[in-house]
Amino acid sequence: MPGPFETLRISEILAVILDGLQGDKKSLYHMSCCCRAFTDPALDILWRSMHSFAPFTSLIPQSISFVNDTQTSDCDLPKYRCNSLDDWKTFDRYAARVWSLHIGEYNNDNADLIKNRDCYTRLTVIRGQDEFHPFPKLRSLAYVLSGPLSPQAKPFPPSLRSLTLVCHNTLDCDPIELALDRAVAEAPHLKELCIIGLMRTMRTLHSTPQLQFGQIGSVDLSKAYIRAPELAALCTLLSQAPILDLKIHLQDRLNMNWQAIPPMFPALKQLDVRGSMFSVILFMSRLAATNLHALVFQPDGQLSGVTTFFDYLIPIIVEKLGKSLKSFDLHINEPRPHARDSDLIKSILQGLKPLVRAGLQSLRLFLQVTSTTMPVQFAPEVQSMLEPCAWPSLKQFHFATKATALE
Repeated sequence: MPGPFETLRISEILAVILDGLQGDKKSLYHMSCCCRAFTDPALDILWRSMHSFAPFTSLIPQSISFVNDTQTSDCDLPKYRCNSLDDWKTFDRYAARVWSLHIGEYNNDNADLIKNRDCYTRLTVIRGQDEFHPFPKLRSLAYVLSGPLSPQAKPFPPSLRSLTLVCHNTLDCDPIELALDRAVAEAPHLKELCIIGLMRTMRTLHSTPQLQFGQIGSVDLSKAYIRAPELAALCTLLSQAPILDLKIHLQDRLNMNWQAIPPMFPALKQLDVRGSMFSVILFMSRLAATNLHALVFQPDGQLSGVTTFFDYLIPIIVEKLGKSLKSFDLHINEPRPHARDSDLIKSILQGLKPLVRAGLQSLRLFLQVTSTTMPVQFAPEVQSMLEPCAWPSLKQFHFATKATALE
């Protein structure tokens, strides 16, 4: 019978143990030091997900320390041939283990972050001369868009599957169209895209071949501040991409020609949309999806705006999505007088009846209240409408007023 140590040398058992320690870097480090048999497996997990580029700066060969020198321009970098592979041995030993790398945060534009971003980008220029990316197994990257991208740089490796672009909207920042061009050209198998912050655009409709975006299946724009020009550009660029899952936050009163936007997102199956009712109505009117199963909606605006436009939105949803929509979540988050909750809930539930009759199977309604300590009282008529038995055709009916239910 094998002893305890021999049991741990079974790769499958060791893998399970190390996976359980993914968030415990201290324990992973100790395991990598205690036994040669554990070193490589433990280091693989320890370096798999990196939330900063900083640990790699000390691993760069001294002979190319100029990558951090602001006096060396990006145009000068191709003049320097890559050092011998032996010089890069230490750097490659760790960089080759990285699957996820985070360079940038929306609320962080300090000098160190930009310096690390520039260092990473410059390394892709130097090592790219030999068709080699510094992080050959990288699958997920969070990258800061702050300033122009060097034409020689290859920040998005071919192995990339998930990309987060953190936009800082500096005056010299590349428009979002050009950044996406680079991303899909360098990482043709990209499947997930997330954009955060305030982006820039070319202000004219872009001519990027839409087939370039043929692999992207998930797009998250819920943390992006999207003005009308950026929304028009993104909707045009991605309109025919096979996006299955979309999250988006629409600003109020988007002054744009919606008729110039082609019918968009025909493959969409899940939509999570937040914004003013007016903008959401216009956005939904351009949807080409015929097989959307799940819709999550969080309207912005005061009570009067929600109830006024609800009569216009539900018919659009029934007409476009009635045959396919199976699940609808509605979040009412805006403050309002406590006494008006009954009228609001009654109006919403009555408005949802055509959608339920069209074949909806799951309906979840979340109402944010001003105080979780004070019980919410509804009129008897409304209270009866909130009972699951009032919706016999639904497989699931759920109503919640706790703020935690909105998480």
